[in-house]
Amino acid sequence: MTVHRLRPRRESVGHPRPALNGVPPAGTLTVERTDAPDVPFAMARISPEARRAAQRVLASGWVTTGHETERFESEFAAYVGAEHAVAVSSCTAALELALRALRLPPGGTVLVPAVTFCGAAQAVLHTGLRPVLVDVDPRTAMPAPADVARAARACGCPHAMMVLHYAGAPAPVAELAEAARLPLTHVIEDAAHALGTTVGDRPVGSLSRATCFSFYATKNLPIGEGGMVTTDDPEIAERIQRARLHGMSVDAWRRNMPGGSWRYTVEEAGLKANMTDVQAAIGRAQLGHLDDWQRRRHVLADRYAAGLESVPGLEPLDVMTPGRHARHLYVVRVLDEYGIGRDELIDRLAERGIGTSVHFIPLHHMPYFRQAAIIPAGGLPRADELFPGLLSLPLHPGLTERTVDRVCGELARIAPGRRIGRSRPVSTAAEQPGTRRPAGLRTLVIGAGEAGEALARDLARTPQFGLDPVGFLDDAPAKRHAAAIGGLPVLGGLDDTRAVALTHQIEAVVVAIPGLSPHRFRRVAHAAEATGASVRYLPSFIAALRRDVVGSDMRALDVHELIGRNEMHVVSPEARATIVGRRVLVTGAGGSIGSELCHQVRAFGPSRLFLLDHDESNLHRLQLELYGDALLSDDIVISDIRDRPRIDQIFRELRPEVVFHAAAHKHLPLLERHPCEGVKSNVMGTANLVRAATAAGTERFVLISTDKAADPVSVLGATKRLAELIVREGQKNAPPGTVFAAVRFGNVLGSRGSLLSVVAEQLGSGSPVTVTHPEVTRFFMTIEEAVGLVLEAARMAHGGEVFVLDMNNPVRIVDLVRKFARSVNVSDVDIRFTGLRPGEKLNETLFSAQEGHTQTSHPRILSATSNSCEEHGAPLAERLPVLYAAAERNDPAHVRCVLAELLPGFPAAETVQPRSVMTDPYPDDF
Repeated sequence: MTVHRLRPRRESVGHPRPALNGVPPAGTLTVERTDAPDVPFAMARISPEARRAAQRVLASGWVTTGHETERFESEFAAYVGAEHAVAVSSCTAALELALRALRLPPGGTVLVPAVTFCGAAQAVLHTGLRPVLVDVDPRTAMPAPADVARAARACGCPHAMMVLHYAGAPAPVAELAEAARLPLTHVIEDAAHALGTTVGDRPVGSLSRATCFSFYATKNLPIGEGGMVTTDDPEIAERIQRARLHGMSVDAWRRNMPGGSWRYTVEEAGLKANMTDVQAAIGRAQLGHLDDWQRRRHVLADRYAAGLESVPGLEPLDVMTPGRHARHLYVVRVLDEYGIGRDELIDRLAERGIGTSVHFIPLHHMPYFRQAAIIPAGGLPRADELFPGLLSLPLHPGLTERTVDRVCGELARIAPGRRIGRSRPVSTAAEQPGTRRPAGLRTLVIGAGEAGEALARDLARTPQFGLDPVGFLDDAPAKRHAAAIGGLPVLGGLDDTRAVALTHQIEAVVVAIPGLSPHRFRRVAHAAEATGASVRYLPSFIAALRRDVVGSDMRALDVHELIGRNEMHVVSPEARATIVGRRVLVTGAGGSIGSELCHQVRAFGPSRLFLLDHDESNLHRLQLELYGDALLSDDIVISDIRDRPRIDQIFRELRPEVVFHAAAHKHLPLLERHPCEGVKSNVMGTANLVRAATAAGTERFVLISTDKAADPVSVLGATKRLAELIVREGQKNAPPGTVFAAVRFGNVLGSRGSLLSVVAEQLGSGSPVTVTHPEVTRFFMTIEEAVGLVLEAARMAHGGEVFVLDMNNPVRIVDLVRKFARSVNVSDVDIRFTGLRPGEKLNETLFSAQEGHTQTSHPRILSATSNSCEEHGAPLAERLPVLYAAAERNDPAHVRCVLAELLPGFPAAETVQPRSVMTDPYPDDF
């Protein structure tokens, strides 16, 4: 632990007692200030009962391991709900002894968080094992499952894992073990901060094979030194009891007591790591106060949260899993938005008499561990991102609310000036007092010139555009040194795009530099996409900028007006962990959804990105878009998903770890005429991919489906519903570590052949706009939302789910057409109604009559749940071969009959439609 001492201005009168590792003992006056008393970062709190207990033991003459230690072990085990507890000399010794007790092979690998105390990794090395460093999520300072999986791949097959409950926050022990592909019997918990923590409703101490606690002077149960291992495994407990005292038989400590024997045996190497009765007596007395002290910590932590809420740039860590936080530390991230760096802030607080600390220096920043540990390829970028802003504030039961208020006040005063932040949104002159802006996407404007300033001004004045400007990026020194432009800060230069987007949680980036070179634009766009932000740079948009942007020129951006809701930023930065460093395959990569998905996936840093499509021209175009060149790598894959031997070969050779399946026939009216082709691509093709992914050990497979799969009446909907069922069945047969899931799209604005592109063509040519029915409604989503849904599904899926974006209410097509026409200055649009086509519904639904839905961890993503044990009329395994045979014979009547057997409600009889209807343009839905 690194503790930053206060800077004394004047020594106190008398001789102060020495500080313990930089922490002054209770009641010690280390410095005297003329304005206010110092606020030490931590204080050891030893109760009067503990002092009396220590005196009692000292008076007994028996001060090493004895009956007090046994009683402490029993009482502590009961407190955390464990069967056994073994008291040892320190938490580091506890970790080493627990690892020894697992009996791992010499040189075995142990996953260890990169951000932890150095002693944790040294415990691994002292045991003859090798630590494998695991990256951490900057928002929680703990590894996410994807980080664990990446580190596990780096060492092939880890033998064990150490899970840290950082700062006392609950860690998802079982999920992390699953990500490492380890049973809980090979997991050791580092609970040095976590006495009093629960994961869900289970106390930390009985979740894994062994849990290790610390009683260091600054911990939640301060003794001075000491540690404890808890376990439900009697064999593990016995091994640790022997090993803590030179490997001697477990009752050897009794040999010098009355009735004891000089006889003992040593069967394996051990340590001198026992707890003394003095420590144990103090621990027993302190344990009686722990609940009160924990309640006090929670009060103080809540006080910090309230006091810092209005200080932009100081962000408390998130909690990654439900449970009770032990509040050992109050950790914040000092973001760029705060205005000064972490280290300067530490110095300024010290000058004001406030102590702070940094937990911890990442292990790979230390030369010894760079050599001794295994570090995944690509390094540990998220730990590197976290560390420069990591800061722990004073938090111990001796603090008062007034002291916490003082710390918060100093933090607010030290900040160079008010910054634009998440907690204090920008208000504009156009806003009336008492009104509330709609929640738009947090938007970064690239370019602080006239065009950018005008753009930001009009976005702020017109909240229905759904873009909420946060600040600018500009390379011009004069702009960067300006305090604000149009009320918004200049947050950096163009090369700072990624850092600023992460720090300020940017959801959309708008380029407002008309003359920006294509190369420079690609760099900015790639940096923005790497954070999950969408990028806007439309020709019509730039044309509007050159006319000194006014609101009426920007109506084409009015997504809110068209679809009746604000556009959502769906993808989270955490989705990157699913992609980074992995081999990713996108089928249908040349299509509008597939290509947009490839752009986002590439920005997330996969080790390889394979582009699969049967259309070589689209693949060539896409590779030019992505890389500025083409045919220079083996990542283009020309293949038809119907070709099973070819698909099997591709998966054997490329071994993709993540698969996004976008390839499909999706034109509803055409598939009504050619149902056999729909079955071959949408059903057989999906089955080929699922089978190959299972054989190759693919980790994540996401199918892109459609809302027409809910109670399908069209061939498109029926084939997509069967594809969903194939994915679900694939999960049942999947090997451990392989997850299959699906997403359902609504109609995607901006995709090739979508409604708006058809309407735009018709309006441009002066033709009537064709709509099937005056009351027809559809669910709509933007292409950015669609891609975000796919990436979030890959992150959240546990297996077999069908994820759906909560798109609020469906939109009447007639209303959307008229609003779009007005946005392009067509005041009187001529609409011609053509009648519903075969297979078409008047109103779509997102879930079938046999489905319910549940909320996921994402606030706007739902998961379909089955309300019926038997969703399909006939068993898939029996009828799919019959369906395939009918499709191969090109027998549409038989195909429809089998579809009707498999999916009750699907019409078996073909409806004849007039040929003239097919001449009308029709959106292909996604």
